[in-house]
Amino acid sequence: MLELKQVSFSYGAKQLFDNFSLALQEHQITTLIGPNGSGKSTLFRLLTRAIKPSAGEIVLDRQDIWQLPVKDFAKKVAIVHQQNQLYDQMKVIELIKMGRLPYHSLLGDEEDDNAQLQAIMQELEIGDLADKYMAQLSGGQQQRVWLATALAQKPEYLFLDEPTTYLDLHFQYRFLDLVKKLNREQNLTICMILHDLNQALQYSDQVILLNHGQIQKQGNPEEVITEALIEKNFGIKCQIAETQQGKYLLMSGTEAK
Repeated sequence: MLELKQVSFSYGAKQLFDNFSLALQEHQITTLIGPNGSGKSTLFRLLTRAIKPSAGEIVLDRQDIWQLPVKDFAKKVAIVHQQNQLYDQMKVIELIKMGRLPYHSLLGDEEDDNAQLQAIMQELEIGDLADKYMAQLSGGQQQRVWLATALAQKPEYLFLDEPTTYLDLHFQYRFLDLVKKLNREQNLTICMILHDLNQALQYSDQVILLNHGQIQKQGNPEEVITEALIEKNFGIKCQIAETQQGKYLLMSGTEAK
């Protein structure tokens, strides 16, 4: 289990989290939502060891994550960020191979690595892109390559930082369908930040609504994404509609008074 225990964190004199506690539900898809400045990105960075809390601890399988060797943490936790333009001139296969680095030894395991990478690439339908450069790919293809790189780590926890932000609508849903499939088939524990509340409704097992560094509500999507909570935390009036595909959030475009 991955959890924060009485964590505090500040940006200079501004305290964002104070004695904050949270446990991610194992083998489920948890989505973080909230207005800008609510603490989503900071929480994401704390959970992925990008920043260190000023107090409290973040525990993975009963160990403080900051006490784990980097390779051991990478074997358990993988991250897909929004953009990774620094790697535009790298070939797809070279990038995906980087996901195996936590497992490399002096003896080398190249044959086993290649078999695993080929299986992952076929699963994500990018086998024909192996020798392409990242800069040659569409946004949807690039996201699948980064997902493949993360899966090559064979993680227990997968973190997705606004994974649909730079994708067109078709590839947003295709990518999220893939994430859900991986969660079900590989029993991954997944945590992602989403801005689209309807996507959070459709693809999450758990939703955490943050505002001002505090959890306003946590639970299944229909418990958290309600007309009252959206109006209170986002300042937007909305209506929940029932459709054949489930509940759908309709925004009025009028600020709450």
